[in-house]
Amino acid sequence: MREFFRTLYGKISLIFFLLLFLLGTAQIIISVQSSMNFVCETDQTLNRYLAKNLATKFQPLLKDSLNRAGIDHLIHELMIFNPRIEIYLIDKQGELLAYFADPYKIKNSHIDTAPVVRFVSNDPDVRFPIMGDDPRSDRKKVFSAAPISLPDGQEGYIYIILGSELYDTAINGIGGSYILSTTAFTLVLVLVFAGILGSILFFNLTRRLRRMTLAVSDFDKGDYRRRIQVQSEDELGQLSAAFNHMADTVETSIEEMKKNDALRRELIANISHDLRSPLASIQGYLETIQMKEDTIAPEQRKAFLSTILNGVINLNKLVHELFELSKLDALQTKPRPEPFSIAELLQDVVLKFQPQAESKRINLITKIERNLPFVIGDIGMIDRVLSNLIDNAIRYTPDEGRILVLLSRKKDEVWLCIEDSGEGIPREDLPHIFDRFYRVEKSRSKHSGGSGLGLAIVKKILDAHEIKIDVQSEHGRGTRFSFALRVYHPKRQQTPA
Repeated sequence: MREFFRTLYGKISLIFFLLLFLLGTAQIIISVQSSMNFVCETDQTLNRYLAKNLATKFQPLLKDSLNRAGIDHLIHELMIFNPRIEIYLIDKQGELLAYFADPYKIKNSHIDTAPVVRFVSNDPDVRFPIMGDDPRSDRKKVFSAAPISLPDGQEGYIYIILGSELYDTAINGIGGSYILSTTAFTLVLVLVFAGILGSILFFNLTRRLRRMTLAVSDFDKGDYRRRIQVQSEDELGQLSAAFNHMADTVETSIEEMKKNDALRRELIANISHDLRSPLASIQGYLETIQMKEDTIAPEQRKAFLSTILNGVINLNKLVHELFELSKLDALQTKPRPEPFSIAELLQDVVLKFQPQAESKRINLITKIERNLPFVIGDIGMIDRVLSNLIDNAIRYTPDEGRILVLLSRKKDEVWLCIEDSGEGIPREDLPHIFDRFYRVEKSRSKHSGGSGLGLAIVKKILDAHEIKIDVQSEHGRGTRFSFALRVYHPKRQQTPA
């Protein structure tokens, strides 16, 4: 039972039963009180003129003096005919002058006359019931009253309590038990009926919560595909939708973490390979020079040192690219847009790579449209993009091949395209060419390509500029990279990318 009341369904049911009991008790108290007020009002209305009618019988006994014996006898006879009433004779100040009762039963010899004055005033605004003092008890009761003339010209009242002591005894003995039993039976019946109906409704309501709890529990145990069916647009439906959205986000994050973990492992393996190979080569050449220091020929020494220098240069380039890529990932390097001539920048970059192209007898062709406007962007970053793309094209273009660099304007953009006549990129490799350390040629030979970071840096820089790069390639027919830069308008406010 204790476990049941620890559940939400048990707590709601308990609170419901308590509220139902309190409301039922309050309703019964209000109903009983209202019924009593209704009875009192009806009784007082029906007996409104009772005292006035009885005053005619008492008036002859009050002509010259207060005939106590006659008054007591008359009161006794009237109370015998109607045991429900008690008759009192009071003066204008409320003092009891005559009554028929054991003096020991009289608890109050003085009556508050304010209610009596209101009763006999015949004011139409007076509403019944009007409660007055009962000389035999401390309770207030309904009454009937009428003015009467006392000896010596004094004024008084005939005061009739409409619920006598005998009437109270009968009601308490008979009606009390009946009311209590009826009230208890009604309350129990209402509680049972409403409790059963409420329990069914609450069970159906909390069933959705139990389903949600089960789904959350399954999700916590690793079932990340578990979702909650949204059945309504109420608060529970909104909670279900919020959980589903959270689950989608968590599942996506987990998949991303797995992917990043795989990339991290691959990154460590690739860095280890790219660092270990040149370091081993440098170490080998240095050990050779050290062992054959006295016998090595000057030309061979020079060749060894040249190889060592190239290895150090490649290592420095790899470390620089890793550092640059890490800053781009951490958003430490942000574009600083400024207007510049893309045509002049492209010519400078092409001249820088011309000797490298000539060494492979590659025809590096540049076609630039005349009168190109300035573009907006970070000139240093765009320089790096052009350098990486042209360097990548030279690396993957065979000897005596061709590379074409095009610049042309289309509306408010300047498009740059770099085409090569290399082997192209297989379709299955196209989605991954911008991944770091990814190479289409899987041998990872130092003669077949770079570090695998060039295109990753290109993608990061263009993403920072909110520029999309397009790649078109057909295996055996070459590759084409293209992207667009926004034209600079001096009269417009340029906003950073």
